[in-house]
Amino acid sequence: MTVGESRFGVNVGWMHGGGRHPVEAARWAEEAGFDIVTAADHVGRTGPLVALAAAAAVTTRVRLRTYVLDHGFWNPGLLARDVATLDAISGGRVELGLGLGYMPGEHAAVGLPFPPYTERLDGLAAFVGELRRHLADPGLDPAPVQRPVPVLMAAMSPRGLSVAARCADVVALSGATQAPGRPAGTLLLGTSAQTDERAARVQAERREHGLSPAPLDVLLQEVVVDGDPREAARRGAAGSEGLVDAAYLLDSPFVLYAASPGAAADELERRGERWGVTSWCTHPASGPALAEVIRHVRGPRR
Repeated sequence: MTVGESRFGVNVGWMHGGGRHPVEAARWAEEAGFDIVTAADHVGRTGPLVALAAAAAVTTRVRLRTYVLDHGFWNPGLLARDVATLDAISGGRVELGLGLGYMPGEHAAVGLPFPPYTERLDGLAAFVGELRRHLADPGLDPAPVQRPVPVLMAAMSPRGLSVAARCADVVALSGATQAPGRPAGTLLLGTSAQTDERAARVQAERREHGLSPAPLDVLLQEVVVDGDPREAARRGAAGSEGLVDAAYLLDSPFVLYAASPGAAADELERRGERWGVTSWCTHPASGPALAEVIRHVRGPRR
């Protein structure tokens, strides 16, 4: 798959007060050529399914992806009801993204437990099975248009990716792992070498279980396409509280620093060939920069 054939996504929720209104953001994203609009799942932030329902009402083409739901916040039967409703009103555009959750403070804030990692991992696998069962219920009304609704699972740890490889239709390489010795929720971006190993692990697990290769998705934490990549990396490193340096960020597949949209497209082409990535998503602040890449590889929308 060439970069021009890849799918591109952008978050349409308010993120730290810096995003657009979800309706405005969704309209802009569709006009800018994005294929997917996404919504994250955090306590005290935009409700993901509400934001995507608003997006569905003002768009006709873009896919609507939860990116990703913390399964510990949800009941599988009730979530299936809401997902089916959203899929029905959108004409079959939902992509259901799920993950383990990584912020114990958010669970505490709403009175929910935050089990140990292994328990959350086992719980996610069971959750997906139960959710699929509810979505397939012939009595569900409204019924989802898609049969089945595609499930994306995000992970970066070896055990998390093993579950995702077995249970998901799309595997999202989240690119983030807990930083050693830092408070819970302090994340460290993955390196190219680590991504080599993790992407290969996903496809090997799929083969072991007789499954076709998984489409892979990557979240680009920052996209800068109009200046010296080294300077952009230095700025990024300066905001990392000493976690990484500029060289580390220039190596990571989970940011994109390039001198021009064309150079950025070439870099995504290389990454796609190396890891088999078929979709690239980013946060609201980097949406305009990624839109420039889309325009470069596809031309302006008419």
